[in-house]
Amino acid sequence: MVADVLRRESVVTGLPSVSKDEAIRYVGGMLVDLGCVEQSYVDAMVERDGNVSTFLGNGVAMPHGTFESKEAVMRTGIVVAQYPDGVDWGVGTAHIVIGLGAVGDDHVTILSHMAEILQDEEQAEALWTTNDQEFLYNVLTTIPDDDDDEDDDAGVAGPITRTITISGEGGLHARPASFIVEFAKEFDGQIVIAKAEKTAKANSIMSVLALGAVANDEVVVTVEGEDAAANAAAADEVERILTTPEEEL
Repeated sequence: MVADVLRRESVVTGLPSVSKDEAIRYVGGMLVDLGCVEQSYVDAMVERDGNVSTFLGNGVAMPHGTFESKEAVMRTGIVVAQYPDGVDWGVGTAHIVIGLGAVGDDHVTILSHMAEILQDEEQAEALWTTNDQEFLYNVLTTIPDDDDDEDDDAGVAGPITRTITISGEGGLHARPASFIVEFAKEFDGQIVIAKAEKTAKANSIMSVLALGAVANDEVVVTVEGEDAAANAAAADEVERILTTPEEEL
């Protein structure tokens, strides 16, 4: 999928540091020039990041438009801008900025692919400063191995397992994922989300996005902690996020 929509010439390396908004508008302008989105989509990309950060961790940000701006997307496209010295994203420093405009469920597929590739911290860091455009392109378009990632961290008491059908036409993409991760980081225990053979720790946005879960997919949420009531409340909160339309979150 990514290899179909990412062109080699749309990977730009060695850019000087700029502000976050300038970086977003730069990749947004690239999407406009490619004919993937209308100009209004660029403003929506800036607005989206103002509401919920599109910083994914590991030096990577993936700005994209708001839910309301979908009509400004003409075809799916992604572009990549590399900032070796980084861009201050507020919650972290972005060295790889991936601009995304997607039709339908393509955004979930692309987010999942990029998250699988870039959750490897060493690999992500190797992309920060390389001046080899071909290397950067090849890594980002590589098809990830389907590695079953077993969870080794056992909870202390009473795990709760719940099967949830994802609602909302956006699926489990950056906005709902960020709410889940924010909640999981504060939870005194562990939350794991599984889709088919893929498993994600809910406190890692890269891991959650790598699931590639779209609307109407079933996921299994497992909550483990010392307090049974807290476990149940945590499962309720994750279910609320997964079944609430994006615009209502």
